[in-house]
Amino acid sequence: MEPGAMGRGWATTVALGVSMTVSYGTLFYSFAPLAASFMAEFGWSRSFVFGVFSAALLAGGVVAPITGWLIDRHGARPVMSAGSIAAAIALLFLSRADGEAQFIAAVMICEMTALAVQYEAGFAALARIHGREARGPITGVTLIAGFSSTVFWPLIGWLLHLTDWRTIYLILAALNLIVCLPIHLALPRRCAGPATGSPDLSPSPLSHDLAALSGRKRRRVLWLMLLAFTASGFVVSAVQSGFLVILADFGYAPAVAATIGALIGPSQVGARVVEMIWGRRGSPVLVGLLANASAAFGVLCLLFAASGEAIAILFAIAYGAGQGLAYIVRGVIPLHFFGPQGYGALTGKLSAVRIAFSAAAPVSVAVLSDTFGVEAGIALMLLAAFIGVAAMAGLLAIDRKVT
Repeated sequence: MEPGAMGRGWATTVALGVSMTVSYGTLFYSFAPLAASFMAEFGWSRSFVFGVFSAALLAGGVVAPITGWLIDRHGARPVMSAGSIAAAIALLFLSRADGEAQFIAAVMICEMTALAVQYEAGFAALARIHGREARGPITGVTLIAGFSSTVFWPLIGWLLHLTDWRTIYLILAALNLIVCLPIHLALPRRCAGPATGSPDLSPSPLSHDLAALSGRKRRRVLWLMLLAFTASGFVVSAVQSGFLVILADFGYAPAVAATIGALIGPSQVGARVVEMIWGRRGSPVLVGLLANASAAFGVLCLLFAASGEAIAILFAIAYGAGQGLAYIVRGVIPLHFFGPQGYGALTGKLSAVRIAFSAAAPVSVAVLSDTFGVEAGIALMLLAAFIGVAAMAGLLAIDRKVT
């Protein structure tokens, strides 16, 4: 790649990292800090408010394959640009909600729109630009967007001291138009128009000759990939929604639990930095195995966190590193095995199943914990984590046979 093209490629990576930061901050991370405002104004219960959010995430999974097909058909630039406009409209609609029906509709639209402006769409754009060399740019985007909660949680907390939640949503809507839309409109021409070749799930010829595998083995790759990503998504959703409650049940003071939880973010970023610097030396499937194994070890530490703060800290570091890499591998492993053709449709279908199980994770763990004790909830997380490790190990075995 020519130096100028390389520079433009990394400029696009940085720009997408910024847009992903805003997209996740406005459409995902904004909900939790503003939930108390909904409950206070309308008298709604916590279970209703977060039940709506979980249902909206599930609805997002339903439209994920459609979004992926649209990206393959029309390119990432028009889909992501339209997504920014739709996100702004959805947030505007949410700012005007005056009852349960409008609130439910607005939150649903927000999370269904999110798939067009968050990681899967951005990864598809990078796959169009860089082809099989998109691993580094994908890591770069996740490294930047990993600071979304770090930026938006304090920002929204500060805004809550100045104004109400309705005005905050108007500000968040404006950010999608002012920041994200220009970035998406400026994506290279390769991010517009249909991809070369048929947008199906058939693998294109690969440098390590995966195309030589039989159809049965190709399906095995797809199933193992689906199982690995779904199990990982279940663990991430369950831990993120429940670890503070779990630590509280183990006797940790809220301030101590929050401090331990704060270690997860730096661990994510640290793992992504290591992947960016040294990741290209190894298979992305090996990185995926390390990611799932690290998260599994973290959950195992959480099971024994009652024994002392050192174990709880080890949980935060190990789980954070695994989570940080999980977002990368779900973008690069499909590209590694199947190439850029049909990438949007493939990742959309994988995301649909992953999101469905991720949405079910918090309530599943909560029911088990309430019925049989907190250790039973952690055991379910651990089972999912080990399934993810086993599936990724199976993918690695296949990868090594054909390299």
